[in-house]
Amino acid sequence: MPLQPDGRDAPLSTPDSSRESRDRAWVESIRTGDVPAFERLFRTYYDRLCRSVAAYVGDRDATEDVVQAVFARIWEDRAHWMARDLEHYLFAAVRRRAISVLRHASVSLRTAPLLALDHAARAGVGGADEEFEAWELRRRFERAIAALPPRTREAFVLSRSEGLSYDEVALRMRISPKTVGVHVSRALAALRRVLPGIVAVGVAITRK
Repeated sequence: MPLQPDGRDAPLSTPDSSRESRDRAWVESIRTGDVPAFERLFRTYYDRLCRSVAAYVGDRDATEDVVQAVFARIWEDRAHWMARDLEHYLFAAVRRRAISVLRHASVSLRTAPLLALDHAARAGVGGADEEFEAWELRRRFERAIAALPPRTREAFVLSRSEGLSYDEVALRMRISPKTVGVHVSRALAALRRVLPGIVAVGVAITRK
């Protein structure tokens, strides 16, 4: 065992302490906008987080959307992001997000018939205005996508617009699936800044 300068035994570094030191360094680096640190964080935890969320959500696409949303929010709010225990933070965040998604889906299923009736009742009233708003939303969303870095835009469009899996996008772009995930997370964060509150709608638009 190595000795400290005063001759006492130095404490051994445990895997947990090593991980915690690494995670603290990542948090501090990401807060300053360090993209490589964010990518390392993503690659290290992404698969485990997806497996954790799958237990709640089940569907692969929904699982990846949940995890992507958490990473996107981290990058979006990186300057103010705090996480003392990073691993616990990430697993708790994706669990809360998954539960929120399931709760929203449950409410949507219950209210869908009422929404359909309401839409039918209002059909023809203000229809032109609604059509214009949808067109304007699409234009704003497409401009925001066009402003993304080329590789980030390509990964996002292939995944969200063409509906390719991460493996398929990775094969097309000749990168790893985890790098695809990094690009998609960064795209979502950028789009949220430009189009706050309507990114989910925009993603739905691109998937049509």
